[in-house]
Amino acid sequence: MSEKLIELEEKIAYLDHTIDELNKVVFRQMQKIDELEEMIKHLSGKIDQLRDNSESGAQITNDRPPHY
Repeated sequence: MSEKLIELEEKIAYLDHTIDELNKVVFRQMQKIDELEEMIKHLSGKIDQLRDNSESGAQITNDRPPHY
């Protein structure tokens, strides 16, 4: 009976360690996801800005005087 108890305690200790390691991995992944979401927001804003600039630029090139 004592050996079974020791074996169970060892398994529980191993599982506790595994859970702690998995929690660390999940935490790091969440940090990375947050970073990537911020990067996406930033890049999306840049794309919108470039799109706005190109649309206004297209209007300027279309507004050339007729002698060009």
